[in-house]
Amino acid sequence: MQTQWATLTLHLRLDSASGTSSEDQVDALAALLGEDERISGVEVRDATTLGGSSDDPQLIVYTDPAAIEALRPDVAELARRLGIDLTIDAAIRDDDDWRDSWKQFYAPMRLGGGALLLRPSWIPREPGDPELEVVLDPGRAFGTGQHESTRLCLELLCRLAAAGRRPRRVLDLGCGSGILALSAARLFGPLDRLCAVDFDPEATETTAENAAINHVDGIEIVTGTIDDVAGDFDLILANIRPSVLIPAAAAITGHLAAGGDLLCSGILIEEGDEVAAPYLATEGLTDRGRETAGDWVALHFARGAG
Repeated sequence: MQTQWATLTLHLRLDSASGTSSEDQVDALAALLGEDERISGVEVRDATTLGGSSDDPQLIVYTDPAAIEALRPDVAELARRLGIDLTIDAAIRDDDDWRDSWKQFYAPMRLGGGALLLRPSWIPREPGDPELEVVLDPGRAFGTGQHESTRLCLELLCRLAAAGRRPRRVLDLGCGSGILALSAARLFGPLDRLCAVDFDPEATETTAENAAINHVDGIEIVTGTIDDVAGDFDLILANIRPSVLIPAAAAITGHLAAGGDLLCSGILIEEGDEVAAPYLATEGLTDRGRETAGDWVALHFARGAG
């Protein structure tokens, strides 16, 4: 039996006279929608994204068919508060629709100056492609490498690998599709422990599917939160919004081993200082710098060797 899923396509009409940049309006709406537990993913399509156009941008919201009618007015109200005029098209699809409709929007990505290849399964490798690769098709869970927050984490992972860092125990919080966990397995493997955690069961199911496709064995997949994880890790990846990152700071840093690295993403640039504060208040944790892409920032922290 095929699994049905639903999309809300938001056709945005942005007012340049509002005093807020169009990019900020789109990012703000996408961020707010991403915090709604009924929504499994949000993708932006505009002139800067693969498959986009020069017309007004679109947001593609992924959800369950049963949530469509309740989401419509809530989405419209969020847009109204941000001064965005929009129209909404809803559609119910099955798994085959998903894979077919998304193929036109994806192309291989070469990361870390050629350290890692991220490609969909329908596009074959080419001569000169990086030896290390993750094969990842669009799915129901967030994380395809297209969004800046994910790309920032991927580039930072490649940078750690290039610098000779070799974590043996890796934790991916808010794993979504499993893209960061699988990339860490490629860049740093074989690992003693690889754990992927997400509160959304669709995300953990998708991570399990992608781990099998990429022949990553022994991955621990947990449907839950940081509170459901035991043990310390040499590398923690947390591509999650500040509404989770800030209150979970003590719990997250409590699992970071001596000499370990912590990468936090899913953060708008103007939110960076607020997110960093509780982490830098943790004894032994230091700021190793920030990387930005578009309106997004990733934070790199490290714990002293003790």
